[in-house]
Amino acid sequence: MGNWYTKANEQAIISKIKNILKTSKLCIDLMQYYNIPVSDIDNHLTIEIRQLDDKFAEGNSSTIFLDEKLFNGDFFNDNFHFVIHEFFHWVKRRSEKDFYFNDPEEIQSFTLAITWQLSHGKCEDFIRKTIFPIVQPHFKDQNEAQKLFEQMLSEAKRLVSME
Repeated sequence: MGNWYTKANEQAIISKIKNILKTSKLCIDLMQYYNIPVSDIDNHLTIEIRQLDDKFAEGNSSTIFLDEKLFNGDFFNDNFHFVIHEFFHWVKRRSEKDFYFNDPEEIQSFTLAITWQLSHGKCEDFIRKTIFPIVQPHFKDQNEAQKLFEQMLSEAKRLVSME
């Protein structure tokens, strides 16, 4: 390739990339914001260097792929921004994957639990005191928790009215 990058030192490069991600204030702050432990970089992030044809980088919820051509120059000074871009996607996907209420089945199951309670004579105050405390800890923003709970309660009321 005519540069310092070779398959022989690929693991050293990946290790250096991960070390930068684990020690950069920007990356640490990002991970804290999304409640992703820094240890996930070592435990759950794979970085691969390969030919990507018409792309410089891409990723998914487990891997960041970097194109070999990024290493033709000074990767760490000129092209590391591609890592940061894909790293943000990785962090966001991990946080969404870990977010309990991203699963529509969870929302439906809570809605049905509320429906059951209503159809068996439980009052809204009782339901708020028993079910909302289960929903609430899954949210950083308590307004979002309240909003989702109210949507589930509204849907449960609709379902009860159909009985």
